[in-house]
Amino acid sequence: LLLGKNKPLSEEAIASKYEKYMHAFAMIPVLFAVMGLPLTLYNNADLWCWIAAYPPTCKNKDGTHGPDWPCERGENAWLFRWIIFFGPLWFVIIAITIIMIMLTRDVRREEKQAIAIQQQTRLRRPSFEMVEDVRREQHMQNSIPPRAQSARLERSKQMFHQAVFYVGVFYITYVFATLNRLAQLIEGDSVYAFMLLHSFLTPMQGFLNALVYRHGPCVA
Repeated sequence: LLLGKNKPLSEEAIASKYEKYMHAFAMIPVLFAVMGLPLTLYNNADLWCWIAAYPPTCKNKDGTHGPDWPCERGENAWLFRWIIFFGPLWFVIIAITIIMIMLTRDVRREEKQAIAIQQQTRLRRPSFEMVEDVRREQHMQNSIPPRAQSARLERSKQMFHQAVFYVGVFYITYVFATLNRLAQLIEGDSVYAFMLLHSFLTPMQGFLNALVYRHGPCVA
């Protein structure tokens, strides 16, 4: 929908024109992950094996390395945490948030346009057809529950809820992880509440994503 802003594109057109760039973009995290191997960045990071200096006492509270304790592995690990993980991570999260906002607005605008076209079409019909339509609508309204009668822009509402759930998983999963690592960088130690939520929520990303995709059919 967003790629075909002026003219809607089919799935085949999107695949032939944009899919190669999507695959290339998906390789960037792989390159970042492999980069940590020759730089010996993967060490004990308190919760699991991740980007960290070894031994842990070889860096000062501000993240720089102390002169009395040279690092055997993971030089400047504190910096690479933000260059190859948290920096790209939050760039993607913010980009996805903006895309979902644009997508929801487009779906809402298209639904409003469809409703307006239907109303204009009814007004242009001959009078006897309009009378039949009024009778038919009255009959349908009498058979439809009041709650269903008041439903408007249902497709855009479903799209909005799906977007909130989809984007919300990223924030739930990574906000406390980011705060925990930021506290380690500034204070030299973790805040217990941040570490607890970090260790609990980050491994839950797959489960939360499964809940989102099981929440309802895609309406976009």
